[in-house]
Amino acid sequence: MKKIVTKIKKSRIFSLICVLLFIGACFGIGASIAYVQHEADPTDEAVTYFRAFVQHNYEKMYECLYQDEGYYIDKEMYLAEMKKLRESYTIDSYDIQEPEEKDGRKTITIRCENQSENQSKDFVVYIEAVRKGIQPVPDYYISAEHMMAQAVDIIIPKEDRLVLNGNTIDEKNIEVTEETKNHIYHFKGILAGKYSLSATNDVYARNKFVKISGENVKIDLTGEKLTANETYEKLLTQNGRKVIDRFYQAARNRDEKNKKLLGMFSSKKLKNKVSELVEESEDIIYWPEERNADSFKVLDMKINDLKTSIRYSTKTKLYTLTLKYNYKYTSSTDTSLANSYVDQISGKCSSTMTLTYQGNGDSVIVKDIRLTNKNKKD
Repeated sequence: MKKIVTKIKKSRIFSLICVLLFIGACFGIGASIAYVQHEADPTDEAVTYFRAFVQHNYEKMYECLYQDEGYYIDKEMYLAEMKKLRESYTIDSYDIQEPEEKDGRKTITIRCENQSENQSKDFVVYIEAVRKGIQPVPDYYISAEHMMAQAVDIIIPKEDRLVLNGNTIDEKNIEVTEETKNHIYHFKGILAGKYSLSATNDVYARNKFVKISGENVKIDLTGEKLTANETYEKLLTQNGRKVIDRFYQAARNRDEKNKKLLGMFSSKKLKNKVSELVEESEDIIYWPEERNADSFKVLDMKINDLKTSIRYSTKTKLYTLTLKYNYKYTSSTDTSLANSYVDQISGKCSSTMTLTYQGNGDSVIVKDIRLTNKNKKD
C-alpha cells in the first residue's frame, strides 16, 4: 500500500492536481481580497448622503448619520444647518474624489462645480466605520463628529428631567452619574449650536439659553431661578393673555362689572379689586377732567410689545406671571349735529400687570392681581 501511495505522489496527475489546487487557493485569496477591498469602499454611502443634499432631502441626510450612545444630534437643529449650508452651494455638476484619510478618519471630497461663475466648492463627507463582532468588512455611516461639541457635562437637580430644545433626554442613551443632590449627564458629543436647556419636573423648571461649542463644556442648571414647566407655562400665558384682552375690553366699554372678566376670578374680594383696576384704566383712556368725558369713545387701542416672565416659589407654591406691555389710545366724542365739532384725546401708557396663580392639575387659579401704569398724554 505504501508503494502505491508513493507511486501516486510521483505521478504527473498528482502534480497537476496540486498545481490546480494551488492556483485555486491563490484565486480564492485574491478574490477575497478584492471583495473586501470593494466592500471596504464607503463611496456608495457618501454618494447617497450627497445626493440627498443636492435634492434638499435633509431628512434622508439625517437618516444616514451614525448616532452612537453618548452622542446627541438634535434633529431639527441638524436639518436647519443642512438647509442653510445648501443655500451656499450652486451645483451644476460634481466630481467624486477617491477616499482618503484625514485626522485618522476616512473622508470623501465631492467637488461641486458652479459653471455659470466658473467656480468650484468642495463638499467633504466624513465616514464612520463600524464593525459588529468579528466581521471583516465594517459597515459605513456618515459622521457628524466634526460638527459636534465634545465632552459636554450638564448638571441638574436629582428630581428633575433634562430637556434640550423641547426634547426629553433618555438616560438610557447617556451616561448619568449622581453627585450629592444632583445628576450629571455626560455627553460624549452634542451638535454644536444654540440650545434651550431645561431641568424640569411636574411643577416647575429651571431654564437656560446657551451656545454649546468646543470641548470639555460644563453647564450647571441648579442655580437657575424657578419658573413654570412647559405645561404650566402654556396654561399661565394663555390665561394671562385672556385676562388682558377682557380687562381692556371692559375698560373701553366702561364695564367694570363685565361678567366674562370677573368670572376669571374666584373670590368676591378679588372681583372688587379687578373692578377698581378697570376704573383706573378708564380714567387713563377717557380723562375724567375733560369736558363731556362721558360722551367719549375709544377709536383705537392696541396692546403692543407684550413681554411675559414667570417665577415659581417653593415656599408659597404659587406662580407669578408678570406681563409688561404698552398701548396707544385715541378717544373721541361723536360729531355734534349743531357745529360738527369733535373733541379728541390720545396718549400712550406703559403698564405692568402681575398675576399670581395656584396650579390646579390641568388648570390654573388666579389668586391675586396687581397693575401699575405710566400714562403719558399727548
